[in-house]
Amino acid sequence: MTAVPPWVAKNVTAIDKAAPPAVPGSPLDYALRYAAIGWNVFPVWGAEGGKCRCGRCDDDAKSPGKHPVEHLARGGVNSATTNPDQIRAWWTQFPEAGIGVSMAGSGLVAIDIDPRNGGLDTIDQIEAQHGPLVSDVLAFTQGGGEHRVFSLSSEAGLPGKLGNGIDIKRNGYIVVEPTHGVLGDYAWEASSDPLDGAVPSPLPDWMRGLSQAREPIAAEPVRFATREQIEELRSALSVLDSDDRDTWVRFLHALKPLGQDGWDLWDEWSRKSAKYDPVDSMRKWHSAKPAGAINYETIFFAAQAAGWVNPLAGGLPAPQPVASVRMAKPVTPVPAAQTQLPGVLGAVQDWINATSRKPQPLFATQAALAFGATILGRRYVTTRRNWPSLFFLNIGKSASGKEHAKWAIEQLIDACELGTRLVGPDGYTSDSGVLSALYSRPSHVTIIDEFGKVLEGAASRQNARVQGAFKTMMEAFGRADGVLRPLGYSTALMTQRDIEALEARVVRNPALTLLGMTTPETFYSAITSTAVRDGFLNRLLIVESDIGRQVGQNAPRLNVPVEITEWAARVREYDGLDDPDLNAGMTPSARVIDFDAQASALFGAFDAECIRRMDELDETGMAEMFGRSNEIAMRIALVLCMSEEAGVIRASHARVAIDYVRSNALRTIERLQVHLADSQVEAARNQVLEIIRQSGERGSTEREIHKRSRKFRALDHGSQQGLLKSFGMIGDAERVEMAGQSGRGRKRVAWVAVAEDENG
Repeated sequence: MTAVPPWVAKNVTAIDKAAPPAVPGSPLDYALRYAAIGWNVFPVWGAEGGKCRCGRCDDDAKSPGKHPVEHLARGGVNSATTNPDQIRAWWTQFPEAGIGVSMAGSGLVAIDIDPRNGGLDTIDQIEAQHGPLVSDVLAFTQGGGEHRVFSLSSEAGLPGKLGNGIDIKRNGYIVVEPTHGVLGDYAWEASSDPLDGAVPSPLPDWMRGLSQAREPIAAEPVRFATREQIEELRSALSVLDSDDRDTWVRFLHALKPLGQDGWDLWDEWSRKSAKYDPVDSMRKWHSAKPAGAINYETIFFAAQAAGWVNPLAGGLPAPQPVASVRMAKPVTPVPAAQTQLPGVLGAVQDWINATSRKPQPLFATQAALAFGATILGRRYVTTRRNWPSLFFLNIGKSASGKEHAKWAIEQLIDACELGTRLVGPDGYTSDSGVLSALYSRPSHVTIIDEFGKVLEGAASRQNARVQGAFKTMMEAFGRADGVLRPLGYSTALMTQRDIEALEARVVRNPALTLLGMTTPETFYSAITSTAVRDGFLNRLLIVESDIGRQVGQNAPRLNVPVEITEWAARVREYDGLDDPDLNAGMTPSARVIDFDAQASALFGAFDAECIRRMDELDETGMAEMFGRSNEIAMRIALVLCMSEEAGVIRASHARVAIDYVRSNALRTIERLQVHLADSQVEAARNQVLEIIRQSGERGSTEREIHKRSRKFRALDHGSQQGLLKSFGMIGDAERVEMAGQSGRGRKRVAWVAVAEDENG
């Protein structure tokens, strides 16, 4: 008989038949609930502090924390029962015990998948040959593996092992939630908990036929990266931090298409973090869906940003577009978070940060500039005809504090007693909506929350109204030194008076300042390369904060400083007979601000730099992101000049403006290159071509490609057909008709890879 540890022996007492009910959520409560659905249970030791509670298992023990509590369940798995009295007796004596479930005794079988021993590759191969092997009951094990639990009436014909990393547990047992293991906790997948009503699916009949195989099924997965590329990825990951959860999940999506290799890389990298949880890792891996906007090049981009240099020859070369962008910059960009605005706008920054429950310094800078641009409106212009109107976009996670910018700007403008004049609507629903808002308030700010949702609407071909609103906003930005006119409409049924009224609805020198807010997920899912090329994004000063979700702090309710309201009153003094903020049809007699010689030289050099960067970015599709950078920098310099009431734009204003625009443009380009949604077609093409090449002379039919390629399945039908046709056009593969094995019936139509010319 096994000796009982003293700390357990003192708790072994007679069981009171009138024992109190189990505490909800306790191991006893779980054990009784499993028994109630017909599962035979028994106590296992479990672990505490990473060590088996038995006190005897060393680090080399085979099943630490998972073996039966011998002095209670003397027959081990054969002691398993559904008897509630026995279960109460066991867990009253040892309340912390884990729970084992007998498979055969419960009419169950478990497919045990161990990803660290090749289980993911093996299951992919099995499912490719036989179809899905999934059950409505799924558990994640302490080490990050899976238990797919099926119902089974007879064990006849079942093999003991399916291949590398996959065992079939029929005569043994599995350990279940809420057991604490040596490596982590056991847990049910959220929608697959048997205690919430999930019922194990019947084991497929084809499983029995596998017992006739002479050896377990070998894992021969479809691979989409060479061994050299796998090692390059391992090297790149070694310089990156796995603590940030957003990055952690993004790299999951980047690596999942690589199957077992992807899991091995991701899990190895995940273990670097003190937050590592194997069950959480497998849960995320299991639930992740294909994300066409993200591929493993994402990791190379991130590693390069961290200073990584590829130490290996061959394989995938380090992405050149990002490298060339970084190498081209003649001045190191000033991080936007460190930008302290000069003059009164610096005080605006400070007030915004001080009044925020969740401070976001990046967004405070954007909001301060938006406030300044709105106050100056139609009253100032440079000698190069730059007006102060600006478009801003703040990208931050939900609950991170990005919403404070809207409140702050409105409070500031209200404190200046200009709310009814300068605060516009919270968005526009059509082109006429933009024009009408500007006609009634020719100088105003619009603050649009959920701006990413608006982008989604504009990207939809069916949403012509939102597309029209975007087009008119773009025109308003470009017509700041011109006239914004309505679209042409039929006047056949209109009176002459109505026609004259319509023709009079023009806005001269529209001063529209925009501040949009969105989350990274919404923004990047809505953006395509078309949005870059059509010129809307390059009008936006885009800032993405790395500050995640924050717990709100107590923030004082501070009055807007008098120096801010007095500044607004001074810079808005107007000598004209009519107020330019109230008359859209008038041409405002704005005050003209010149550049000093040094500032002029700086903007000349930046203009040349922008042209150079556009040439470098042509092949990446990002050239337009620097198309308006010099113009925007001059607009910001005008705002900064008036923040100090300097009277002339100085070199100091130019440097801050140029650094701010350059810094944020480069950061935006880098993130867009990683996230652009329309890159999924190219990713799918690479994956499908590899499948076709591996299929040899037999080729792959469209149906087979659809079954084997997740990325191909994620495309719409038109994109799928276009992708396949591209193989023939480029010469990578040919569509071939071939007779079936019998020589009769319908021909097999497959895509076959074209052999490469050995002579090049």
